[in-house]
Amino acid sequence: MEQSSTRQCHYCSKSYAWIWSGKKLKDGSRVYVDDNERRWSGRRCPTCERSRVYAAVRCDSFERDIIIRQFKQSGFIVKSKTLPLKVEKDGQTYTVGIKRAFTDEGKIILETPMDKNSDIVALVFESVRICTSEQLGKVNPNVGVYAPPEQPQI
Repeated sequence: MEQSSTRQCHYCSKSYAWIWSGKKLKDGSRVYVDDNERRWSGRRCPTCERSRVYAAVRCDSFERDIIIRQFKQSGFIVKSKTLPLKVEKDGQTYTVGIKRAFTDEGKIILETPMDKNSDIVALVFESVRICTSEQLGKVNPNVGVYAPPEQPQI
C-alpha cells in the first residue's frame, strides 16, 4: 500500500487516513481505504458510508416520504431527499438522523444508539393495530393507499 495521507469526510467533517490500496475499479478509478482497510466511498468516510447504507436499508421510500412531509409542514426546506437527509430552516442546514422507536412502560426505546453526526433526529414510531376485515371495512371510506409523489420529468 501507498504511504498514508489524510482526507476530511464531507459528511462528518473528521479527518481520516486516506490510503490508495493499489487497486482500481473497472472504470479506472483508484480504491482508497482507511487505516483499518475499510473502503472510502468518494467524499464519504467508511464510517459515514456504513451509516448511510444501514439507514438506506432500514428506511424505505414510504418512511422517507412521511419524514419529508413532516419537515415541510414544520417550515423546513428539504435540501436533500437522499440519505442522509438535509433540511434547512432560518438559513441553517441540518443533517437528519432517522431512528425507529417504540414506547414501553413510559420510555422511548430506540432500535439503535443515537448517531453523533445528526443535528436533528426523526423518530419513526413503530406501532401495530390489529383489525379484523370487518373492522377495516367499516372505516374503508377513511382509508387510502400510499402513492409516492411523482418525480419531475427531465
